[in-house]
This record gives sequence, structure tokens and C-alpha cells, in this order.
Amino acid sequence: MMGRAAASQRAPQPPLQTGEPARLPVLQSLLPWWRQLPRLDDGLPVWNGDLIAPLRPWLAHLLMVRFPRDGSMPRFTLYGSALTRFSGTDATGRDIDTGLMPAFEGAAASYLRAHGAARPNWSRVRVELPGGLGIRYSRLLLPFGCGDGDRRLLGIIHFDDQPPEQAAGAPVRLLIEQEAMLLC
Repeated sequence: MMGRAAASQRAPQPPLQTGEPARLPVLQSLLPWWRQLPRLDDGLPVWNGDLIAPLRPWLAHLLMVRFPRDGSMPRFTLYGSALTRFSGTDATGRDIDTGLMPAFEGAAASYLRAHGAARPNWSRVRVELPGGLGIRYSRLLLPFGCGDGDRRLLGIIHFDDQPPEQAAGAPVRLLIEQEAMLLC
């Protein structure tokens, strides 16, 4: 399974499916990888730790949220080093509603939407920094099921340009410019 996933990631970029945003191609290679994974009865791909191997090139830009089946608060189980440097916060182990700075509340709402729909979610995000600097990135959220009944949401962030390291607590504003649920 890992060899097949790694090969899918290196495959040529397939054409966009109807309804997929034009700015998706940077993250597009991850969709066929996700779509070909074995599925649970509810239709979600099965998450297991071996899946991290083909994602190594993205590791610093990954986040993972675990949604417990008992309905308790979803928590970040992974928050990549590039995301930590940019946000000034390592959200690993924190609740999604309190784990990030207040400006990132819109991100948590997207995680809940993608989890609820059990579909991939793509968005274009702009973060306004002090001094008028704006950083843009594309984000792909991929839902997974777990053998224990919990669910996970894998997020992959691709910054348009190298983001500056952001000091914790600096006032920023996050704006989701575009957002779309993608086909499974």
C-alpha cells in the first residue's frame, strides 16, 4: 500500500475534475493518492501511521486534527514545524477552538465543515500581518476514518511565498478568500 501511494504522488498531474478550483494543482497530487486509499464502510479512507511516509515532503506543512467518536473536543495531533514558525504557536495536543491564536478561528470552522461533510476541502487563505504584509496559501483538508471509530482530518498547507517567522501574539487577521468541497 505504501509503495502504491508513493508512486501515485510522483505521477503526472491528472486533469482537474469538474468543480475543482484552478489554483489546486500545487496540492493536486495528493488527491489521487487520497482517492485510491482503502476505505472503511462509511466511505472514508483508513488512516494508519504508515501513510505519513509518502507525505514526508510536506511534513513541515502538515496538520492533523483528531475527532473522537465520543464527541469530545477535536484536537491537533500534529502541527508542522513551518506552521509553528509562521503562527508562533505549536498547536499539537491543543483543542481546535483554543489551540490557535484568535485570528485563526476561521480555520477551525473549515476543519469542522470538512469533517462534517466527510469530503476533501480546498481553500485559498490570506493572512494579514502587521505593517500591511499579506501572506497567501492554499490549504487542502483530507478526511480519514480510524479503526477505533475516531476520524482524522489531514491538512496540507502550501504557502505562495516563503512566510516570515511570526512572533507569538502578533496581531494578524485570517481571511478565507475561496473555499470548496471537492469530489470524493
